[in-house]
Amino acid sequence: MTQHRESRVNRRPAEHALDQHFDRSGCSQLMGERQILELISLGAPLASILNKLCTAIDFQLGNVVSLVLLPDGDENHFCSVSRSARQVGLHLFSSTGIFSRDMVFLGTLEIYGCDPRRPAQAESQLIELAVRLAAIALQCQKAEGNCERLSTRSRDKFDGALPDRPPYIN
Repeated sequence: MTQHRESRVNRRPAEHALDQHFDRSGCSQLMGERQILELISLGAPLASILNKLCTAIDFQLGNVVSLVLLPDGDENHFCSVSRSARQVGLHLFSSTGIFSRDMVFLGTLEIYGCDPRRPAQAESQLIELAVRLAAIALQCQKAEGNCERLSTRSRDKFDGALPDRPPYIN
């Protein structure tokens, strides 16, 4: 008895899982989205939030590896990641820029797959949702950094006259 095997290029293992993650309005939902938003609101470390986000994307899409690349002034960094992925046989599945509300470049969500193909519509919607969540996390981290710098400047200005505890804002 000959067993028919569908090629990996034509097979989409996560296609059925994606169908389960649409609400009634047809918008896709990322598994773990609520937990990611909670981590952001609690001020969890950025690396933890982005790792959770990438794990959710990887699991939900299936047969992919995702990562968030942050701008560090070294443009060769993006090229070296892409080159390394090709060397181990991965193909670029999606590369999407992450921008703030005022269109400041925050990074890139790159997703690599075992097979050369492009995202289906449902997968593209899921990727866009992940990019929005990454933008929120990156903006919050940037805002926290700005607040810490302002707090340090203010504290230096008053030479220790401020309490050690940060103020609570109601």
